[in-house]
Amino acid sequence: MYRRNISKLADILLDRGRFTRTEAIAIAIGSTAFAVLFCYPLVSHLSIPGTLNDWDQISASQRAAYWTVRQYHQFPFWDPFECGGMPMLGDPNSHFLTPWFFLTVMFGPVVGLHLEVILYCAIAWAGGYVLGRVLGMRRISAICTATAFAGSSWFFLRASEGQIVIMVFVYLPWIIAAGWTASERGKLRYAAPCGALIAFSLFEGNPYLPLFEGLTLALVLVGRAAVRLSARPLIALVVAAFFAAGFGAVKGLPVIEVMASHPRPTDANFTNSLDALSQSLLSRNQDRNRTSVNGWGFWESGAYVGLFGIIAVMALFFPRRAIPWIFAGIVLFELARGATSPNCLWVWLHSMPLFSSSRLPSRFLIPFALMVAVLAGVGIDAVCSRGSPAALAISALLILIGGVDLVLVGPPNLRTILLDVVGPGPTHGEFAQYERSPALAESAVIRDHQGVVNCYVSPPWPTEAKGWNEPGYRGEQYLLGAGSVTLARWTPNRLEYAVDAPGPSLLVVNQNYDPSWRVMSGAGPTFSWDGLLAVKAPAGKSRIVLRYISLAAICGIIVSILTTLVAFVLIRWESRRALLDAS
Repeated sequence: MYRRNISKLADILLDRGRFTRTEAIAIAIGSTAFAVLFCYPLVSHLSIPGTLNDWDQISASQRAAYWTVRQYHQFPFWDPFECGGMPMLGDPNSHFLTPWFFLTVMFGPVVGLHLEVILYCAIAWAGGYVLGRVLGMRRISAICTATAFAGSSWFFLRASEGQIVIMVFVYLPWIIAAGWTASERGKLRYAAPCGALIAFSLFEGNPYLPLFEGLTLALVLVGRAAVRLSARPLIALVVAAFFAAGFGAVKGLPVIEVMASHPRPTDANFTNSLDALSQSLLSRNQDRNRTSVNGWGFWESGAYVGLFGIIAVMALFFPRRAIPWIFAGIVLFELARGATSPNCLWVWLHSMPLFSSSRLPSRFLIPFALMVAVLAGVGIDAVCSRGSPAALAISALLILIGGVDLVLVGPPNLRTILLDVVGPGPTHGEFAQYERSPALAESAVIRDHQGVVNCYVSPPWPTEAKGWNEPGYRGEQYLLGAGSVTLARWTPNRLEYAVDAPGPSLLVVNQNYDPSWRVMSGAGPTFSWDGLLAVKAPAGKSRIVLRYISLAAICGIIVSILTTLVAFVLIRWESRRALLDAS
C-alpha cells in the first residue's frame, strides 16, 4: 500500500499533461501554505503599525484612500491628506485601485497592507507554477520554478522597506504565461489578460513596473520568435501592448497628466559592478542592513537565487527550450549593470521616453531572478526526462534544500516591518492641515484625520498650504477681504461654503490648486492664488460648491471600457472559431 501511494505520487509529480481542476485547487492550497511559511515573521503580528521608511509613505497614501472610501463613500480622485492636496488617482504611487483594497476597507490600512504582503507571496508562487506548466514542464519542475521565484530575497527585502509598488512584480510570471499562450496558434485572446495584468501593475504600483514587465515579456517573446522562426509571438506582443495601454488608461491618463506637471528626470549614471551583482544574487548575507554594494540600501539590490542558480545550468541540456530565457536573462543582467559605458544598454534605455524617469538598474535583477527560476525548472525537467524514480527523488531533494535555504535567508527581513511604531500626535478636532515634526510619521497624522503639508511623495509635491500649527495659518478657508465664510460640508472630492461678503471677494481654500477643481455653484472658475485653490465670491450671501472632476480620469474610464469591449469581442470570436474548427 505504501509503495503504491509513493508510486502514484511519483506519477503525479512527473506528469506534464493538461492542467486540471484538481491541480488548480492544489495550487491554491500550496501557494497559501508557502506564503504563510515564508511570511512567518509577519503572520502573527498583522496589527503592528510599523512606519519604517517607505512603510510610512504607503501607509499614509492607503490611509487617505481608506478615509475617502470608508468615511465619505467617495471614489479617491483627490487626496487632501498629503502635501496640501494632490490627485490620488493620478498619483503614480497610489495603491488603492486594486481588488485587494477590500482588505484595507475591511480591516484597516495596517492589517490590510500586511495581508497584501502575504497574498502577494502566494500570487508569486502560484504564478511561477502556472508559468512552468504553460511551458510544458512536469509538475515537479513547475514547483521548482515557483519556489525559486517566490522564495527569492527580492520579495522580502522590498517588503521590509515598504516598497509595495515594487512587489507588484509578482504578476510577472502570470504576464509571461498569458503572453506565451497568446503566441500559440488560435490563442491570441490570451493577449487580453496579459495586457490586463500589466495594467494591474500600473494600478497597484507605478508607471515603471509595467515598463519593466513589458520589456521582459518582449525579450522572452522575441527569443521565442527567433527559435520558432514565427511572427506569432511578435503579434501577441503587439496585441498585449494594445490591451495594456487600453485597460491601464483609467489610471494611466491621470498619471501622465501629473507627471507632465511634476516631472522626475533622473540621472542615468547608476552603476553596479559584477561583484555587487554576484553579492546580490549569490551571497547568503541578504540582511537589508548589511553594507551597501552600490551606494543604495541593500534592499534595492538583493535577489538571492542560491542553489537554484546551479540547477538552472542543467537547462543547457534542453538548449531549444532554454534559449528564450537565456537571451532574456543576458539582456536583463546587462541592464542591471547600469551605466558601464556611454553606449551601454542601460544608458540607451534610459534615454527613451518614460524610462528616462526610472532609476536604480539593480531592479532588473527581479525579472532576472524569474529567468533563473524558469531555467531551473527546465533543468529539473532535464533530470527527470527519463521518468526515473531516482531522478525524481534527487530533484525533490534539490528543491527541498534550495527552498529551506531561501526560507532561512530572505524572510527574516520581514521583522523590520514591525519597527518604528509611532503614536498619535496633536489633534485638531476636525480636518485641518498640519506640519509634522520629523519624529512624527505622516501616516500617524492622517490616521488622526489631518492633512500633512510636509510629506514624502514621489515625484516631490511642493505646497503653500499652511498647517494649523504654523505661523500665518488663517484657517482651512478664508476670504481676502471683508466678510465671513463658513464651511457647510467637507469631503475629499466636494467642498461647500456659505459666504457672506459686503462686496466682491476671493475665497481661498487651504489646499493646493488643481485645474480639475470645478465650480458647481458660485461665480467664475477656480484659479490659483499663490498656489492655493481660490474662487471669486460675489457680494452678499452665497453658497459656493466646488467639486473635483478630472477630465483625464473620465477619458481614461471611457478608453478602458472600450478596451474591455474589444477584449470581449476577441475572446468570443476566437472561442467560437475554435469550436467550429473542432467540429
